[in-house]
Amino acid sequence: MSNLINAINQAISDNDLPYQWPKKINHELKNITLDNKLKRINLSKKPFITVDGEDAKDFDDAVCCIKQSSSFILQVAIADVAEVVSPDSEIDKEALKRGTSIYFPNKVIPMLPEEISNDLCSLVPNKNRNVLVCEMNFDSEGNINSYKFFEAIINSHKRFTYNQIEDASNLNATSDINKSLKALNDLTKKLIKNRVNRWALEINATEPNIRISKNGDIAEIFLPKRLFAHQMIEECMVAANICAAKFIKKHYGFGVYRIHEEPEKLKIENLKKFFSLKGLASKASLNPLELINSFIKHANKDEDNKMMNILILQSLKRAQYSTKEIGHFGLQLEEYSHFTSPIRRYPDLISHRLIKNVLQKNKPKISQDKLEETLNELSSLEKRAEYASRQVTQQLICHYLKKFIGDEFSSMIVGITEFGLFCEIEKHFISGLLHVSDLSRDRYLFDKEANMLRGRSTGKTFRIGQKINVQLASVIPEERKIVLIPK
Repeated sequence: MSNLINAINQAISDNDLPYQWPKKINHELKNITLDNKLKRINLSKKPFITVDGEDAKDFDDAVCCIKQSSSFILQVAIADVAEVVSPDSEIDKEALKRGTSIYFPNKVIPMLPEEISNDLCSLVPNKNRNVLVCEMNFDSEGNINSYKFFEAIINSHKRFTYNQIEDASNLNATSDINKSLKALNDLTKKLIKNRVNRWALEINATEPNIRISKNGDIAEIFLPKRLFAHQMIEECMVAANICAAKFIKKHYGFGVYRIHEEPEKLKIENLKKFFSLKGLASKASLNPLELINSFIKHANKDEDNKMMNILILQSLKRAQYSTKEIGHFGLQLEEYSHFTSPIRRYPDLISHRLIKNVLQKNKPKISQDKLEETLNELSSLEKRAEYASRQVTQQLICHYLKKFIGDEFSSMIVGITEFGLFCEIEKHFISGLLHVSDLSRDRYLFDKEANMLRGRSTGKTFRIGQKINVQLASVIPEERKIVLIPK
C-alpha cells in the first residue's frame, strides 16, 4: 500500500471522518428529478465560463461580465444544489455530518455523492445546468450599485484553468467569451483597488502543494504561485458573498455570516515586540488594523517573509460561521457570507435555501438559535477537515525526508517552548523539534514573556525568525515527528 493511501487511511481513522455512503442514499440518488420549469430564466446563450485549478472536477461557479459605458454587470452563477438536495433527506443528513469536502493530494472525500458533485450539479462545459444567479451592477469605480438573485439555466461555454486566462490583456476581444473576460479583467482591477483602500489584509502565507508520483509518493513539494486570474475569480465570489449576506439579513433579520473577529491585544503586543526586533518601530496610536498592515508591509520587504507572514496569520483568530453580524476583520467587510460553494461547503447550501425560500415566496420560520448551533458545529467540522488535510501532507513530507536522514539543512525557528525549538526545514515546508538538551555547553531557560530560550551562563538567545543550521537526526512519519540536532 502506498504512503499516500496509508496517510489518508490514518487521517480518516484519527479524525473519525465519515467517508462511506449509507445505502439509503443510493435510493435517493436514483430518484432525483431536475426542475426545468419555465420560472427559470434561460441564460444558456450567455458566455458563462468556469475557471478552476487543473485538477478540479466539481465546478460550482461560473461567471459572465459585461462592460457598459460607465458601469459593469457581473453575473455569478452558482450550482443549484438546494434543488437536488432536500432538507432532512438522507443525502442532506450525510452532507451535514461531513460539513465540507476534504481535500488530500490526488484524493477528495466529497461532502456530496459524486453523482451530484461531479455530474448533476457540476457546471461542466456544454451542458445545461440549473443555477442560482447573483447579478450585480457596479459603477465605474467598482462599487455595487444594485444586485438581485434569481433562478436560471446556464450552459458553460468553456472550462478554463487559471493559467489559461492569466493574461486577459492579450485576449482577442472579438468573441463573446473574450469580451466577458476583458470586462472582468477591468472590473477586477477596480475591485482590488477598493480592497486596498479599505485596508483588507493581504497575508502571503500559502500552504505547500504536493505532486504525487504514480506509486503514491512525493514527486515534488512547491508553493503555488498566486496569479491575477485567481484574484479575478476571488473578487467575483467576494462580491456575490457580500450580496448574499445583505439579502439574507434583509429578509430574515439575521444572516449566515462568515465572521472574523479582531485579534486579541496580547497577540498584537507580541507581534509588536517581534517586529521591533526586525527594525519596525510602531506608533502607539495605531489601531490593530493599521498595526497588522504595517507588519505585513514590513514582512514583504524581506526575502524571508514567509516566516513573518505565518506569524501574523497565527496571531489572528480563526474565521467562523455565525448568525451574528460581527463582520470580517481580514476582508474588512461588515457583512459577508459564504454562498459560492454549495457543492463542497454546507453553510453555502444553507445560504442557498434561505435565498430560494424568498424567491419562491415560501419562507418558513427559522430559529436563529438553532441555526447558530448548526453553524458552530459546521465551524468545528471545517477545522477537523483542515487538520486532517494538513496531517496527510505532513505525513507524506516526513516519508519524503527519510532519504535525507543525516543531511544538514538551513532552517528557521518557527516556535519556542521550554523543551526546545521548532525549526522549519528550508524548502520542505515542515518543522522538526530541536530538543533543548541538544543545545550544548549551557542550560537554556524559556523566557515566556519574551518568547525565547536564553542560556544561563552564556546569555545566548534563540528567538522566532532566527536562522539555524540543523542535521536531520530521525523521522517517524506515522507520528509526523522530525528530530533535529544543531550543527
